[in-house]
Amino acid sequence: MCYRLLHHAQAVLARRSCFRLGLFLGVLLLLFSAEGRSEEFRRLDQEQTPPEFATLQDWMARAHELRTRIMVSAGLEPLPARTPLNPRLSPPLARDGYTVQNVSLETLPGFYLTGNLYRPLRMDPPYPAVLGPHGHWKNGRLEDSERSSVPGRAINLARRGAVVFTYSMIGYEETKGLIPHRFDEPRYQLWGFGPAGLQLWNSLRALDFLTSMTDVDPGRIGMTGASGGGTQTFLLMAVDPRIAVAAPVNMISAHFQGGCICENAPLLRLDSINTEIGAMMAPRPLMLVSTSGDWTSKTPDVEFPAIRSVYRLFGAEDRVANAHFDYPHNYNRDSREAVYGWFGRWLWDEERPGEEPFQVEPADALTAELPARPLPLEEVFSNFAARARGQIEIHKPGDWKEIFRYREAYGPVLRHTLSVPPSPDLVEMEVQLPDPHHRAGRAVLVVHPREEEERARALAHRYRGDGRLAFRISPYPQVEALMPPEDVNHWTTYNPTPASRRIDQVRRACRVILDRGDVTGLDLVGLGEAGAWVLLGAATGPRVGSVSAELEMFSGDTDQVFLDRLFVPLLRRAGDLKTAAVLLAPGQLTLHGLDEGPLKLWFQEVYGAAGASGMLEFRNAPIGN
Repeated sequence: MCYRLLHHAQAVLARRSCFRLGLFLGVLLLLFSAEGRSEEFRRLDQEQTPPEFATLQDWMARAHELRTRIMVSAGLEPLPARTPLNPRLSPPLARDGYTVQNVSLETLPGFYLTGNLYRPLRMDPPYPAVLGPHGHWKNGRLEDSERSSVPGRAINLARRGAVVFTYSMIGYEETKGLIPHRFDEPRYQLWGFGPAGLQLWNSLRALDFLTSMTDVDPGRIGMTGASGGGTQTFLLMAVDPRIAVAAPVNMISAHFQGGCICENAPLLRLDSINTEIGAMMAPRPLMLVSTSGDWTSKTPDVEFPAIRSVYRLFGAEDRVANAHFDYPHNYNRDSREAVYGWFGRWLWDEERPGEEPFQVEPADALTAELPARPLPLEEVFSNFAARARGQIEIHKPGDWKEIFRYREAYGPVLRHTLSVPPSPDLVEMEVQLPDPHHRAGRAVLVVHPREEEERARALAHRYRGDGRLAFRISPYPQVEALMPPEDVNHWTTYNPTPASRRIDQVRRACRVILDRGDVTGLDLVGLGEAGAWVLLGAATGPRVGSVSAELEMFSGDTDQVFLDRLFVPLLRRAGDLKTAAVLLAPGQLTLHGLDEGPLKLWFQEVYGAAGASGMLEFRNAPIGN
């Protein structure tokens, strides 16, 4: 007998109907908690409506969530150690009103960022400063064409009194051929290692470099870039308050989020769009430069009003502006002049109009010197993952104070990693009633993969015989339906993986059961690979009683089992089952089949730190034996 719970009132009626039928028939029943399954997948080029926020409090809460999401998706939460930059600067070339130097920075050990540093000659310090990332122009930061001139922009800003650092995307200019610009593998995603995260890290370190200069005013830092450089601009300004004024050019759009992997970190836009991220600059001064010939064509009517509405909540509408032109995709002279005026207004109180003529140096004169052996991509990844593991080990708690410290550092990371936007998907459960006259009491939820159905059914029947209300769920048994078609590009940026959805189904099932009036508590049981679903669902969902989970396949604590059976981007970076252990302690936990090794030892040490070793039990036999 089936029921569909369409909303709260109908859900209550449906539950009562189920119990009447159960009392009469004494058989298994199916409960549902939603209308049906949506087959829609989010895409990077989907028309979106920017959300509205009624109060400043609503916006601040959303901005906090978005800031965490950006850092998590970039693999930068918790923040890696800021190792020495070891800057290498060439002798300055003195030109009309400015100097220029070539720069290399070691943003990670063996990983380099290159750029050019422009300094003013006609003004006195302290100087404002401007970061200048570039887009996917053919010549990167050395692009000098009618469509865009990165050096020309830097020269004009330097002549106006700013220190300007233009820097390359990964795989461009000096690092071309040494490291690819576009790369993506599931094993990289497990650790949050990818072009988008590396470029955001490079931007953070470039900002560190600028603010370390004794003649730069750290309170007057601007940032501007177009296209992919616009993406780099709005991501950094969203997470780092040191950016005092910004101008992303030809990028922020409600119907196109960026097409390159370097703009699409996994999980970044599960439920958000670039318009929201752009609004995170509020109430600091922001100019949107848009044009009729690309995806920013609707900015005056859609994106700008949406962002301005957030500034209105701060009473700061005068701090946001839009300059709209009629060109193809660009950062041309008209666009640059709009930015010069905006930066002049906020950085040095001088809105000097126009762009001065400039002469760009030959490319070889602007090429930075790299150390003899920058690390290849695979070594950069290995080191990145090793440092992430090291961070987790350093945070391993030894007492309750350190448990709280670990939870503060990694709890939000795991929750964001496993977050799933609200969905109409079914929560399908089977329930066994203990007897016709049962009273309120503890329930048990048995979670299992499709191949364990027979064992799960028998186990639920046994719990029923013990007088308990027994539920059984196999989340998304037809997992193929959860995979998007091949034309959904960068799909993990916009959609949860099947494993994430299964873990979320466990959380939702727990909420449905705990909302029942005849349930006083809930225990969880996970069979086979569902042991990990249960452990992670309990750690990030509503509070439950005891948890029993089969974890034999995870004994080795290797990436491969996560790739094969539990693929969730960033899950390894978030501490996976180790973080779940810290969030669950000191609750009753029984782990089945977990062999001796680092993961078992972690559970033992965490429960020891909580003074709850007696609440942790290991069993060799499968659940039910």
